[in-house]
Amino acid sequence: MRKTTPLAIFVIVLLAAGGSFVWFVEQSGGSSATTIAPYNSTQVIVLYANYQGWNYNSSIPNPTLYEKTHVLLEFKVIEQDNLPHTLTINPGSNESASNYIVSVNIPAVTGTIVWVNWSFANPGIYTYWCEVHPETMVGKLVLNSTTSNTTNASVASPLPPEIADIVGYSSSIHSPYALRDANEEVW
Repeated sequence: MRKTTPLAIFVIVLLAAGGSFVWFVEQSGGSSATTIAPYNSTQVIVLYANYQGWNYNSSIPNPTLYEKTHVLLEFKVIEQDNLPHTLTINPGSNESASNYIVSVNIPAVTGTIVWVNWSFANPGIYTYWCEVHPETMVGKLVLNSTTSNTTNASVASPLPPEIADIVGYSSSIHSPYALRDANEEVW
């Protein structure tokens, strides 16, 4: 074997890995922001992807999520029904594929876990939804609430009074994302 063969193989593997990383980032959704908002703490949010609704088999389907800015939100999305899904988040109170912050594909294999992380710098109302099932898989994310919790609020119901004063949103949202290994457990 010639001495240049191992070097050539190494270069080919390195180029393939770089190309795969670029492809993976492009498939995972895009963001105009390149820096993460500084954050003080981390909040794990578990969502089950089911065409009948996020967390359909729980007591709180399509929950409204009340979170604070400058908190790293770690969404743990678990595939539940062997159908393709996305976790898409956009500013405002409606689904819109044209101005999403992040859109990540969820593999159609029951039990697959996908991690997606964000830290938002600006308060406001956001919509999280599935582009494949927008009528049934849609919920609200309210940032800068006084507490951090999840409630059973239907998408069609009016917003709670403490949210009514929040108007609009800023286009300078910091929203980098990171995906972990599909089967990685945190704790």
